Amino acid sequence: MPIIKIEKMQDLQPEVLKHIKQTDSVIDIGCGIKPQQIIKPQVHVCIEPYAEYIEHLEKNIQNRDRIYILINSTWDILKYLPSNSVDTIIFTDVIEHLEKEDGRKLIGQARRVARVQVILFTPLGFLPQSHPDGKDAWGLDGGKWQNHKSGWEPGDFDSSWTIFVCEKFHFGRHNGELFDEPYGAFWAILNIERKAKSSQAFTLLLPEQ
Repeated sequence: MPIIKIEKMQDLQPEVLKHIKQTDSVIDIGCGIKPQQIIKPQVHVCIEPYAEYIEHLEKNIQNRDRIYILINSTWDILKYLPSNSVDTIIFTDVIEHLEKEDGRKLIGQARRVARVQVILFTPLGFLPQSHPDGKDAWGLDGGKWQNHKSGWEPGDFDSSWTIFVCEKFHFGRHNGELFDEPYGAFWAILNIERKAKSSQAFTLLLPEQ
């Protein structure tokens, strides 16, 4: 498994971008109120379990350079999609909000459905985070969805993944409180070489014309 270590926080994403492919279709899991902008697809499917975030997206999505499909659902919806049917599946700051076994299942489903790449971003190790007042970093009521339940390491991924690690990435919480010591973070990218089985991957998701 290639592990690429990046010393400076600001250098991590630019290096990762060199290894990400631009594709036509993306499933963006757990996007919150900020859908990913790393890839510029034709079809951008946002799967978000918290309804208030979906409502916010419906009102505030600005860049209409693509077709957005907003789905209020947990990641379990992936099991209803055909294998090898979507170009890219991406989830940033998501798996740490799941129990470890559920996170493994999500990764497994993503590997099955994606035909080009799977991309994820998560803290390096367990980063404690909870929201006792129920408020999240955006001032909405999604605090319980932002609690951290698991920690991940490069060793949790097999040799087919490429890992990009920065050991000093998170220096404090969203409220400005600094950590005693910074926490790291890493990207994991799985490149898949296979042809699409279906050219109608989104027929179950797209609205009728």
